[in-house]
Order: sequence, then C-alpha cells, then structure tokens
Amino acid sequence: MAKESKPWYTRIGTGIWKFFASLKLTIIVLISVAFISIIGTVIEQNQPLEKYLMAYGESWTKFIIYGNLNNMYHTWWYNGLILTLAVNIIVCTFERFPTKWNSLLKHKPKKFTAESVNQFANKRTVKVSAGLEETRTRVAAILKKNKYKTVKFDGNSDEDFTYCWRGVIGRFGSDITHVSLLLILFGAIIGGFYGYKDFKVVYTGDTIEVPDVDYNLRLDKFWIEYYESGQIKQYNSLLTVVEDGKDVLTKQIWVNEPLDYKGVRFYQSSWGNAWDRIAKANIAMIGKEKEQIYSNMEIDWGVLTKIPDTEYSVKLIGFAGDFAYDEERNEVFSKSAEANNPAIQIEVYRGGKLISSPWIFIKYPGIFPAIPDSEEDIVFGGYTGLLYSGLSLNKDPGVNIVWLGCLIMVSGFFLTFFVYHRRLWVYIHTVDGGTEVSLGGLINKSNFVFEREIENIAKKIKGDTEV
Repeated sequence: MAKESKPWYTRIGTGIWKFFASLKLTIIVLISVAFISIIGTVIEQNQPLEKYLMAYGESWTKFIIYGNLNNMYHTWWYNGLILTLAVNIIVCTFERFPTKWNSLLKHKPKKFTAESVNQFANKRTVKVSAGLEETRTRVAAILKKNKYKTVKFDGNSDEDFTYCWRGVIGRFGSDITHVSLLLILFGAIIGGFYGYKDFKVVYTGDTIEVPDVDYNLRLDKFWIEYYESGQIKQYNSLLTVVEDGKDVLTKQIWVNEPLDYKGVRFYQSSWGNAWDRIAKANIAMIGKEKEQIYSNMEIDWGVLTKIPDTEYSVKLIGFAGDFAYDEERNEVFSKSAEANNPAIQIEVYRGGKLISSPWIFIKYPGIFPAIPDSEEDIVFGGYTGLLYSGLSLNKDPGVNIVWLGCLIMVSGFFLTFFVYHRRLWVYIHTVDGGTEVSLGGLINKSNFVFEREIENIAKKIKGDTEV
C-alpha cells in the first residue's frame, strides 16, 4: 500500500511546522497579548515623564521606562507576539483548509439508492395523488425556491433520484475569519512600525511640532464648559494646522470629536493645571534686615519686567508645584500635581545684565537669596495657575487594513453562525394510487432548523401550503 504523501509545505521543517500549528501556542500567545493589553490600558501610553512620576513615584517610573511599558505597542517583543500569532494562524489554516476544500468538492454522493434516504435521522415521506412527472416538476420548483442546487441520478422510468445542497460556503466561515485576523494583525504591525501614539501638553498660544508630518499645530484657545450645578460639561480646544507658515485649517475639538489631518488624529484627551509653568506670579522686593517691602508686583510668564524704583528687572522662567530636585540629572521637577511646595525660578537682571537665576519658595522665603551680595531680596507670594490642554496624537497607517479585516470578520462570523451546509436526498417513485416522495438529509449545525425546513418542504409537496 502506497504511503500517503503529505503536502509540500508540511515537509519544510517538520518540527517548526508542528510548533506553529500547535493550539497551545495559539492559547499562550492570545493570553500574552491580552495580558499585555491590560497593562497597556492600566499604564497610560506615551505620557510625559512627569505624569508617570506623579502617578507611580520615582522607582516604578524607572521600571516603566526601562521596560518600555509606556510605549509597549511599538516594542519589538509586542510586535514579535503579533507576528507569531499571524504565523500560527497561517499554519493552522494551511493545516486544515486543503482537507476541508477537497471534502467539500467531493460532497456529492457517487451513487444514490432508495435505501439512502432511510439512513438519515432527518427524514420525511409524503404521498400525493399526482403523477410522477407532475410531482417531479413540483418538487423541483420547491427546491429552487428554497435555493437548493440539484443534481440528478439515473433511475428507472417510474422513479427519480435527486441530490440537493445549499450553504456550502458556510463551511468556510472559519477560514474567512482567519483571513480577517491576518489582515487585522497585518494592519496592527504596519501601525506599530510606521505609526505612533503620542501625548502633548499644550498651552494656549503654543505651537507644537507634529512627528513625521510636514505641518505644526497651534492651540488658539482652551476653555471648559460647566453645567449650572458646577460640574464640568465639556472641555474644548481650538486648534489650527500651520503648514508652510500658513494657517490651513482651524477646528474646535472636544472629547469624541477629533481633528483629522493628513493621516494624524488629534484627540482632546485631558486637561489640568500645569505643574511646570504658571500664568502670573506675585513677588515682592524686601530689605533683608528690616524686612521692609519696597515693591509688591505681579509678573507674567516669560516677560522681562522692571521692578519700580529699583535698578532690577525680573523674568519668570520656571515653576514647580511640588518642588523636587534630581541630583544625578541636575534637574528640577514637580513630584506631584498638588501645590505642596510651590516654587518659581526667576532671572534677575541689574542694569540689563543677568546676575542670578534662583529658585524661590512660598513656604521658605529667603532660603536661597535671589540677589547675591545685596541688602535686598525677592520673595514669592502667590501665583495664578495656568490650564493646559492634553492632546493625544494618533497616526496609524494600518487602520484601513484593520477596518477591512473587521468587515471581513463580520462576514466570516455571519457565514459561520447563520449559513448552514444542508444536504438533501430526494427519492420520488410511483406507488398504488399516486406518487411517494421521500426526503432525508444532513446539516452541519442547528439540527432543529433543518428538521423544520424538511417539514415545510414536505407540507408544500403535499399541497398543505403554497409553493
């Protein structure tokens, strides 16, 4: 007996093929992807470093940054998992599809006898008074209306053998779903390599550079709408696209209403009080010994302002709501979003020359002299906060492929769950007093549906209902 030949593709590295054809691999990869996706949902992706420090503290933030948990969907290991799943689906499809295809091509029986009908659990026998030819015509019309394809078998002059089928394509629903999954995974890989998800903290009047495109984005206005009860109703940003130095598009966005321009979507995702800048600061110049206040004034962010009746000018350049200092990186940052230890950094000029750029604190006035080697000092008395608009940037060149995959997946699910492969054997023969029609068949799922359908066909043949 000749040894059965395996398909050529299964002979290419038998061990590798078995590994990727494994159902265990599918389950492990799916669980891994699901677990990683949960982590990616809990840990917000592509956020500023300060936000992670505020939410998780310094130790966990180092772990998040080191493990790329803040940008997981663009890491090599995540895309490697997606690629492994794609190969697994391809191998499983090749493993099962040819056998299914060959069996469905050969689903028509080679022979058909009167006894064939009686072997099925789903069967009906109907006796009518009409002749053989009239009954054959009526049965053919009923089968056609029920969308059955038919093939006849040779018989005697007083009998008729017909094999019928419909819904063969429903058997391929799972394979179509596999194709849709491959498209979705391919779109995800394309998006992972060539797209990005980013987050920008933007202040009114600021223009930000948009990665991988030839235009910038300006925030013209940010405002919050409130209900009469005082609860927030909506927060909005008025954005302008700046291309080649010209304003080309202005749009108001809010939650669930993004701006879409040249493949990048800008979402209104958050807002808050800035932790690294303010709108205005209240300062005062005092005498160190007598603590006499010479001048009390308000200064704007980034604006060089002269202190009246003195030779000094100041510029507000830095702010930390909860002051902290990293000695290793020599950086000042806010370790929380709360105003637990507010401090400002100012530049102090004498006669137009920069003489110092100290940090001064509300809670600890005079701890670091603002003006070196002087009898005067500058103290920080209060500030006016500044709201920021949190914008999420999303560029995903694979999104259309993903949507195509989703559409195909819906069709695959429809075929799998709602299109049944029915096979029906019809035997018609003459008997004393008329003609007898025997029906019997199989269905790949939903046996109850098939029983009801055979019953309805039998009633129509008998003439109890209209064809």
